Amino acid sequence: MSSKVYSYFFKTPLSVPTRRFPELDLLRFFAAIMVLFYHYTASGIGNTLYADRYNLFATTDLIPSLTPITRFGFMGVNLFFMISGFIIFISAYPRSAIDFAVTRAIRLYPTYWLSIIFSVTVLLFFLGWDYPIGWTDTALNLTMVQPYLGAAHLDPVFWTLVVELHFYFLVFLLLITGQKNAWRFWLTLWLSVSWLITLVDQLSFLNVIFEAKYAGYFIAGVLFSIRLMKQWDQWANIMLISAFGLCLMHLPEQIALYNFGQSTPGMELTGSLILLAFFASFWLFSTEKIVLKEHRYIILLGSLTYPLYLVHHQFGRYFIDHIHSKIGAWPTLILTIFLSLLIAYLILMMSDRWLTPPIRKLYRSISQRQQKPKEAI
Repeated sequence: MSSKVYSYFFKTPLSVPTRRFPELDLLRFFAAIMVLFYHYTASGIGNTLYADRYNLFATTDLIPSLTPITRFGFMGVNLFFMISGFIIFISAYPRSAIDFAVTRAIRLYPTYWLSIIFSVTVLLFFLGWDYPIGWTDTALNLTMVQPYLGAAHLDPVFWTLVVELHFYFLVFLLLITGQKNAWRFWLTLWLSVSWLITLVDQLSFLNVIFEAKYAGYFIAGVLFSIRLMKQWDQWANIMLISAFGLCLMHLPEQIALYNFGQSTPGMELTGSLILLAFFASFWLFSTEKIVLKEHRYIILLGSLTYPLYLVHHQFGRYFIDHIHSKIGAWPTLILTIFLSLLIAYLILMMSDRWLTPPIRKLYRSISQRQQKPKEAI
């Protein structure tokens, strides 16, 4: 390997922007609303925990005219993964591995713990002491890695957090091994292995790390961040097309999974167009064809996304089940959305004002104490 090729794949530093991206705040909120509408109008009769014990009202029957549209709302999760690929790579690149891991934990866990408390409250309110998950499993949910501890998710939507943690782990490995400037090599390897997993069933065990079904979205997000950092070239074009193809390969399976086993050519075409719209939006943003000014309401919408995603599902499904026959379909939907947004806002305020600041302050204090001896040498 020539020194030029080696430098290209292993020694390319990046100049990372430090500004906030209000465009992604709006995209994040849009993704959350997509998922919310899917759960409230298209997710069927399935119970949020055990279908054979609590048959909730089929949300496909709430406003049937919406279902053909909102049944693609599950793709909001895919959009989340693209956004995460973009944001996490940019935010992690200048940091040490430990700093990245700790700051991510501080960002995620306080809000997550509050959502756990809220979800338990919702289940106790609607189900009483006929509580479907044991208290041990509930406590294990506080770790966010409950599947690896043999515990069920308190809320099924938590599965996406585990996928996110897989991505964080890969980024952490990049940082702790000092390989962040080898981003071209590692992205190529990740995408290549993901294609192999997709095409060769015997390699499916590698999904534990590489998450082939969703790797294309994370990789595309990283690529678009690289586009914003002016490092675009023919390699990036090939990678982006390949990542898009990987997403397309897994889309029919995902459509069937979230639509009761149904994945027609028409549905696959619609899903493909939505996927294309995601990529096109990121292209316009990363090429700075669309640039928004920071605004407190846009920032608020972006900040609401995480708690809204965590709390909307359990609450919304049980609330709809109990009130739809009393006040009608549209009032039920509007009221459920309003209350979900309100609850998310309250959790955001509690986390940002009470829980996160002292944890962040403690971490900064510890970091400064550890740096002082180094500075004295």
